[in-house]
Amino acid sequence: MKKLLILLLALLAAYFAYQKFVVNNLSEEQQQVQAIADEFQTAKQRMGQAERTAAVAGLDTTSDADDIMHIAASLLEKLEALQEKLTEEKAMDMAEKLSTELKAYLARTK
Repeated sequence: MKKLLILLLALLAAYFAYQKFVVNNLSEEQQQVQAIADEFQTAKQRMGQAERTAAVAGLDTTSDADDIMHIAASLLEKLEALQEKLTEEKAMDMAEKLSTELKAYLARTK
């Protein structure tokens, strides 16, 4: 239990350091792409949790998986709409990489 608490605190510290030093140095367009990337990361974590729950407890988590797939698809739509408005090269590169990752994730989990 103690190790879990230490791990959680270390993860929180890393998250806040990331927010302070990386996200705050991004332009507004890059921050918009990063926000979608963060939502996607959260969805992937939820999918991993659903898979672990299904494996350990034998529970039916298909509704969780369906919800997460819907979220990923809507994030892809949101990203594609945002890509049309981007003007910065770095933001466009970030968006293209994220789009590729989202498409691969959706294709892999179907």
